[in-house]
Amino acid sequence: MSSVYIVAVERSGDQIGADLVSALRGRDPSFEIYGTGGEALAKQDVCSNIDISDLAILGFVEAIKVYAIVLDRVIQVTDDILKKSPDAVILIDSWGFMIRVAKTLKSKGYTGKIIKYVAPQVWAMRAGRAKTLARYVDHLLTIHSFDAPYFERYALPVTYIGNPVFDTDYGVGDGEAFRLEVKAPTTCPIVTILFGSRLSEIQNLAKPFADAIERIKQHYPHVVFVSPMSSAIATDIASAAGQDLRLQDVIFLPETRKYDVFAATDVALACSGTVTTQLACLGIPSVVAYRLNPLTYFLAKRLYKPDYISIVNVAANRALMPEFVQADCTGSNLAKAVITYLDNQTLRITAGAALKQQTLAMKGEGENVSARAAKAVCDIIRVE
Repeated sequence: MSSVYIVAVERSGDQIGADLVSALRGRDPSFEIYGTGGEALAKQDVCSNIDISDLAILGFVEAIKVYAIVLDRVIQVTDDILKKSPDAVILIDSWGFMIRVAKTLKSKGYTGKIIKYVAPQVWAMRAGRAKTLARYVDHLLTIHSFDAPYFERYALPVTYIGNPVFDTDYGVGDGEAFRLEVKAPTTCPIVTILFGSRLSEIQNLAKPFADAIERIKQHYPHVVFVSPMSSAIATDIASAAGQDLRLQDVIFLPETRKYDVFAATDVALACSGTVTTQLACLGIPSVVAYRLNPLTYFLAKRLYKPDYISIVNVAANRALMPEFVQADCTGSNLAKAVITYLDNQTLRITAGAALKQQTLAMKGEGENVSARAAKAVCDIIRVE
């Protein structure tokens, strides 16, 4: 019997881990799987007593604020790994936390395979991380076809498996039924608001989103705003809505309703992240917003190389989704971009078609990503 230990400390990584667990068990039901993660892994019966709720952080300044917590969790996770002694450890995304786990495991004499799943974006910034990763992990599973050369130059084996975001069928929602539920006839526009998955994102975007909502409502008095949200951020969003009453115009729903919401959406206003790729897969015209702590942005601006922040725009090398970052992320700019889509059905159709075409090109062909990842893991630890 073979065993793996999966570590995922953010929601997107947690879902990637859960999908990998399912694929591994599909290949070999006897696989023994341990882990540290969130709700998605727990639903796969991969549970941990280690609290990761404080680790969904972003940015240099934010990381400093919880540095002591990060170090404490690294010790807890590595101690648990060494106690379980799995054949391989799979570290999903979250560079800052995972590289510390890998370093600590190496320093404590762990002899199993250390596999990094999702590469740090060295093509965008901090190319030196490729060399660092090669020192502390044994294999990299990458979701971008252009990643490999950056790491192979340091003799780190790389397997390209594709992006897990393309494994899901996002078009299963019932938009017509949802419109009836929220009393929005087809003539009434639905704008979906997506605040992000981290507290810092919600805090940074609450005001510009509220400003935009107010302006859009002035232009379209009967507009319906909806926002599917995970339980992990529900309290944070409720707090933001309590402080800015304009956010109370939004119908907040559990994340389980996301696909129904997407099916009814005319235009989305979204925090940059995985969700923008999901929206692109469905051809939903979207306006992308992002703000960072000013010091974090000052540092990132000087390191980040691409012209865009959304991976769909980066891959296309053009703004298929308009982006508004930092000082440009204002209620006025966001509202204007959303209203431009709402005013022009032809533009919405054209933008949606371009988004679908781009994501189809990014998806490629063959079995799903999680199955390819599971095969790669089995090959790495020589289990077939």
